[in-house]
Amino acid sequence: MKKFFEIIKNLKITEIKLYHKVLNVSNKKIKKLDILFRKFKIFTMLRFFLLIKENTPLPGILKDLLKEKKLELIPLKEISKLSLEELNEIKAILVLGGDGTFLKAVPYAYKYDLPILGVNMGKFGFLTETYIEELPQIILALEKDFNLLEERTLLKIIYQNKEYVGLNEGAIMKGPAGKIIYLNLKINNTEVTTIYGDGLIISTPTGSTAYNLSAGGPIVHPQSKVFICTPICSFKINIRPLIIPDDSLIEVSVNKTDEEIHLLIDGQINLFIKNEKSILIKKAERKLKLIPSLKRNYFQILKNRFQW
Repeated sequence: MKKFFEIIKNLKITEIKLYHKVLNVSNKKIKKLDILFRKFKIFTMLRFFLLIKENTPLPGILKDLLKEKKLELIPLKEISKLSLEELNEIKAILVLGGDGTFLKAVPYAYKYDLPILGVNMGKFGFLTETYIEELPQIILALEKDFNLLEERTLLKIIYQNKEYVGLNEGAIMKGPAGKIIYLNLKINNTEVTTIYGDGLIISTPTGSTAYNLSAGGPIVHPQSKVFICTPICSFKINIRPLIIPDDSLIEVSVNKTDEEIHLLIDGQINLFIKNEKSILIKKAERKLKLIPSLKRNYFQILKNRFQW
């Protein structure tokens, strides 16, 4: 075995694929052989799941990296087909698109504990920090096992005994043709207030630049250990955004009404809310891992996005 590794450790990936003929290994065993090679880090081709914005062509830089055997891309929709051993080889989920595409990958990243590398191919993105031109440098850093990861707090939202995770926010809001709704807000079992208006947003610091900001909430640095409770068009002018510790337990219930009420999680999951059922929101057990831009920090991204 030692001699075997000495022979193949300097081979290129394409040569390894052909080397099974010399070793007299059948095609059926090639997959297992590749896993063995990766386990012992005999070569450094990185494997990613890929989620790409609809109708977006694969960028030329990415095609070049594929041609050079720097990486392998597996469609994210095939994640359930992989074995645990194969999942352990995945470096990250590569997202090509805007923040909406990024948010679609969050439940997968949380479930399988994978980082997300977001490449901005949209118009206005805070989550997709990296530009496509930076991708070769990030791939090189990952090959060298540099620790690039940032962590972001997630919401755990419980409704009707089902659990959901959100990176940006959970928004309880009226339907398209509804009148004002009445939402009771409790924090750590203390009744805080009743919000009259179009709804309420519970936001993470990461989500502070999303729906929260549009509703008049503050911008909060993503490493802050807080949640933001922001009313949507409050009928009472003295109801203002409230920042609370992120270890708080938030409970939102609806006063009896015939109005249509929705719970919207990250703009991806839309649930209809019944009067008698409360919504519980707290910090998720694990954080989301992401691979940030190597060239811009958070404040530089803010300055760029808002043209400050």
